[in-house]
Amino acid sequence: MTSPSTNQTPTVWTQAELATQAQIALNEFVERRLAEPGGVYIAHVKARRKSLVRLFKALAGINPDKPDPNVVRAVLLDEDLFDALRYVTGPPVSEDDLGVLVTRSVQRIKISDLRQSDELPTEVLNLICRLADPVRFPWIASRRSPTLRELRAAIYATTTLHAAQSLQTARRGYGREVERRLETRLEELGFTRVSVPNKGQITVPIHYPVFPKFYGECTVHGRKVDLFIPLPTGKMIALEAKDSSSGLNSVKRLNNDTAAKARHFAEQAGKNMINVALLSGVFKIDSLTSAQQSGLYIVWSHDTDGFIEWVKTQTVA
Repeated sequence: MTSPSTNQTPTVWTQAELATQAQIALNEFVERRLAEPGGVYIAHVKARRKSLVRLFKALAGINPDKPDPNVVRAVLLDEDLFDALRYVTGPPVSEDDLGVLVTRSVQRIKISDLRQSDELPTEVLNLICRLADPVRFPWIASRRSPTLRELRAAIYATTTLHAAQSLQTARRGYGREVERRLETRLEELGFTRVSVPNKGQITVPIHYPVFPKFYGECTVHGRKVDLFIPLPTGKMIALEAKDSSSGLNSVKRLNNDTAAKARHFAEQAGKNMINVALLSGVFKIDSLTSAQQSGLYIVWSHDTDGFIEWVKTQTVA
């Protein structure tokens, strides 16, 4: 049990405090973005160029009309090479779209099918050639070898195109990075992450984790959460990490998504559920205020120390 003076919930911020914390989060977001050109973006460029050069070497001299299925299969089973191959098309084709275009079904291209079939790898390469960007890869449609100048230009253009997209993907995953940092802090407190039962579907209290164990991503009473954390008080923390890049985006990610879940959990589990949003990035003050009023508790990624200190108070006997 906790002592009578212990707060039973995380911090509820005043309007002024929300404004201060939101500005800190925004400033951190700006610094992250300003550091990208000379840092993380260059790393993406180098990685994408390396993969593209490997791709050209792997497919050098191959006949697109009658390719060796073993050579193509090796490319498709190599994650980096397959990723680079998708960027030969204009515009680049997603893995899901590629599966639909090749199989004419909703099924994705399976690794097991690539291993067992000689036809499927050939069909994938034929489609890539058919969709090849005529500006970056003019030699593919005419079935000839590229000039050195064409090859260099294609590598340069495709490298920057792919690097920009992979950086965008990494940006969208920043919330997951913040979540992992919080997991580490919980483990330092003695919590242990365990596998989620019932195929990740938490529908009744018997499925809940028991302190000091916690779950990673799972579905709780029909709604997805990133971390499901029990407290010795018997209450459960349903936490989602949200990173926003704009005030408009914050409305969707916070109010229309996470705050809506808070209302849903209140209906399903009542006061036993503590709904937390772990926030980073750009958020409107009115969105934050509305989210709090709906029953959502806000934890800032730059203030995880404060949240961890509160969790500690819940473990006092």
